[in-house]
Amino acid sequence: MKKLLLALALAIGVQAQAQIVSSTSSVIKYQKKEKKTSWYFKPGFSVMKMTGDGADDSGAKVGYNFGLGFQMPIKQRGAYWGMELGLGSRGWRYNDKDDSDYDQSAIAHNVQLSPFTFGWKIDLGDKVKLDPHIGVYASVDYKSKVSFDDDTYDWDEWSDAIGSRGCWPDYNCYDVGMNLGVGVWYDRFNFDITWQRGFIDAFTELDGFKTSNVMFRLGIAF
Repeated sequence: MKKLLLALALAIGVQAQAQIVSSTSSVIKYQKKEKKTSWYFKPGFSVMKMTGDGADDSGAKVGYNFGLGFQMPIKQRGAYWGMELGLGSRGWRYNDKDDSDYDQSAIAHNVQLSPFTFGWKIDLGDKVKLDPHIGVYASVDYKSKVSFDDDTYDWDEWSDAIGSRGCWPDYNCYDVGMNLGVGVWYDRFNFDITWQRGFIDAFTELDGFKTSNVMFRLGIAF
C-alpha cells in the first residue's frame, strides 16, 4: 500500500512539474513573440513647400516619400523605437500675382535617413492601433531642378543666377530636421500622416528658406 501511494505521489509530482514547464515555455514563447521586430514599407506622396521669412510668398507642390524601416517594442507596453531609410523630395511653387505668365516650380530629390523614431501604439481594439510618433531625420539631395521663365536650372545654378539681386546664396544640399506624425494600424496595414520640418536653410543669405513637408503614406508590415 505504501509503495502504491508513493508511486501515485510521484506520478502527480511529475505531472505538475510538466505543467509548470509547459506553462513557463508558453509564457516565454509569448514574450518572444511580443518582442519581435516589425519591418514595414511606407510609400506615399507629400505636400512640399518652404517656410520662413524668405519663403513667405512661396506655395506648395506635390512630391513623394518612400520609406523602409523597422519598429522594435520597448518592454511590451506599446512603446517602440525604430529607424527608417528612404527616398523623398522637397521643393516649392511660386506664382506671381502681378504676372500670370510667371510660374516658378522647384523640386529636389533626396536620400533620407531617420536614425531614431520613438512611438507608442495605443490599442483601440479589433486589431486597430493608434500610433503617434516623433523622430529626427537627415537628408542629402542628389538631383534638383528649378523651372521658370522657360529656363531650367539645378538648385546650385539657380542660386548663382539670382546673384544679380544683390545676394550670392549658396545651396545646401543637405538637411536635418524633425518628423512628427500619427498613424493608424489595422492588423498589418497602416495609414500615416507626418509633418517633416527642416532646421537648415536650403540657401544661405535667404533667411528662413527651410523644408516643410506634410507626408501622406500607406504602409504594410512584414
